[in-house]
Amino acid sequence: MGKTIFITGADTDIGKTFVSLGITLSLKNKGYKVGYFKPFQSGAYEKDGKLIAPDPNEFLKYSPEIKTKYSYLFKGEVSPHLASLIDDIEVDMNKVKKDLDEFSSQFDYTVIEGAGGLYCPAIKGNLFSDIIKTLNQEIIIVTTPHLGRLNHTLMTIECAKLNNIKIKGLIINKMPDNPTLSEANFTKELKLFSDIEILGIIPEIKEITKDSILNAFSGICP
Repeated sequence: MGKTIFITGADTDIGKTFVSLGITLSLKNKGYKVGYFKPFQSGAYEKDGKLIAPDPNEFLKYSPEIKTKYSYLFKGEVSPHLASLIDDIEVDMNKVKKDLDEFSSQFDYTVIEGAGGLYCPAIKGNLFSDIIKTLNQEIIIVTTPHLGRLNHTLMTIECAKLNNIKIKGLIINKMPDNPTLSEANFTKELKLFSDIEILGIIPEIKEITKDSILNAFSGICP
């Protein structure tokens, strides 16, 4: 089995899929065999009679040859736990572990993306922090410099520590060209209150293309 990189966030809708895509494309561009794994995918939609998984589908737009996999696909655009209840699907963590082991054995790196944050309800009786521990993963936390996110980021770091989850580092996403006072000082303040390594700062990309993503992630070495 190759190396794994587990991406989580300080909040929902923070760019976890985009960061997962950026890291995957960057590693692939460096010559590594890379796959993308999503244990639980919510928000599936129908197209041409097929049920589409939205996050893996993003990868197809920029690099169709990248292999992706999910264990469970739900229709509801809600937490995996609630979505599984709505769809009446019983989740088996043994299947998730087996899927990850078999899938990751094909690659040098497998990028794994969670849903929401560490305390997002994942399956019955388990938050995503529990899933991460079950899969024995070290995490990269994605955050943004927007007002209020310092609080969310520091709480996510403390949450990981309380749950004995190792943190590989932080990626600050969506840094504006013309940041506000809060955004301009986000990294400095974060370093005052946390010693977690900042792996990279990703600028807000106006035109998202494969080349612009590769350029933004060129200096990041997870």
